[in-house]
Amino acid sequence: MNTCRFFKRIKKALPPILGLAAILLNGNPACGRDEDLSAQLAEVLKFSAGVVSAFMIHEGAHYLAGEMTGTDIDWEVGNYNQPIGYTEQAENDTDGVIVNSAGLVSQVIGSEIILQVDRIDKNDNFVRGMMTWNILNPVFYALDYWFIRITNDRTGDGGYQGDIQGIEHYSSEQSANVFAASMMAIAGIQGYRFLKTQDWAPDWFKDESHSLSFAPVQSGGFLFSYTIRF
Repeated sequence: MNTCRFFKRIKKALPPILGLAAILLNGNPACGRDEDLSAQLAEVLKFSAGVVSAFMIHEGAHYLAGEMTGTDIDWEVGNYNQPIGYTEQAENDTDGVIVNSAGLVSQVIGSEIILQVDRIDKNDNFVRGMMTWNILNPVFYALDYWFIRITNDRTGDGGYQGDIQGIEHYSSEQSANVFAASMMAIAGIQGYRFLKTQDWAPDWFKDESHSLSFAPVQSGGFLFSYTIRF
């Protein structure tokens, strides 16, 4: 394990995470000028803990999928241009797809639970941190698979790195493209719905006369819709 490289990656990741937290917190009426610096710092750390928790749920889903399918997974710190990377030895294509898709699918499910359960405080900064990761990570994953090729790529030995590239490896390029586009679209819709719950969002944005939604269809995939109520 290259622990030194791991901490270097964490160090690089912290400024944008904390910066995004500061933007969200500045828009939150609960974090106004009357609060002292220590209270605001506590809220930033709470937001960051939400981000880390969502990240660990993503990786934990890969682990659980491996256990369910009997797939051996080897974990390594600071590998594949990620803080935590894994390699797996799936016995068949179906198991390979399940293991590689589990992380992003768990994020979609987690976000939907947060959005659907009224008892969950959508303006809690821990929840905001989780939703920020769950919304942005699928978008970055898709863009990386299509254009950037830092995390998702083929390796010289005929293997692969990255979840979406893994789906292509065990299925097809078309399946990987559909999966990436679906995760990106669902994350965008969930982000839109989450923003409508925020105290600092303008009233026109929270207006229930318009909404975005998605639903699975029996033939496979998802149906996306935009509704305008007159």
